[in-house]
Amino acid sequence: MKIMLAKPELLNITTADTDTFIGGSQEWYEDKWHKKSGCGPVAASNIIWYIMRKNGVEKDYLNLIREMYDFVTPGIRGVDTSAIFTDGLMSFASKNDLKITPHVLEIPRKKRDRPKAEALREFIVKAINADSPVAFLVLSNGSVSILENWHWVTIVAIDQETMIAEISDYGKLLSADISEWLETSMLGGSLVYLQY
Repeated sequence: MKIMLAKPELLNITTADTDTFIGGSQEWYEDKWHKKSGCGPVAASNIIWYIMRKNGVEKDYLNLIREMYDFVTPGIRGVDTSAIFTDGLMSFASKNDLKITPHVLEIPRKKRDRPKAEALREFIVKAINADSPVAFLVLSNGSVSILENWHWVTIVAIDQETMIAEISDYGKLLSADISEWLETSMLGGSLVYLQY
């Protein structure tokens, strides 16, 4: 059975050219380094934008990703840990008077230390049931070629039986087998959602 966010349309972004995107894209940054490294701030912005819009707060998305970059700030290796991601989000939330609690599931590099597929599914299901998109750090895509290495994306829905997740990446919706990723990723990653 597939479950999704209560109001997935709140992630829709319509440009002046009337193109519609699902979540944002790091390509929208002006600066060359921001374009290359901005996937973490964009994933953070997707979650915050959804929460804000769900609660009746409208904010310009481009301004949000610019502001978020100052909090979820990529270093030379990008935003390569959940701690950098959540610390930045908590600082952003404090500045903007948002009461949020981050929940994190780490996927270690060593396969023997990783959670089972059921735990991964349960984490994503809890997030969706809490009506929060899930930021997903893919350090290595394994055999799931539709995912990029060293990259943050945003999970917006999942089929609980097949473990096929719907993912926002560069403003487009992709489908990826999360259990296959868990089994074949060489470096692991992490997942983050927010309770508001």
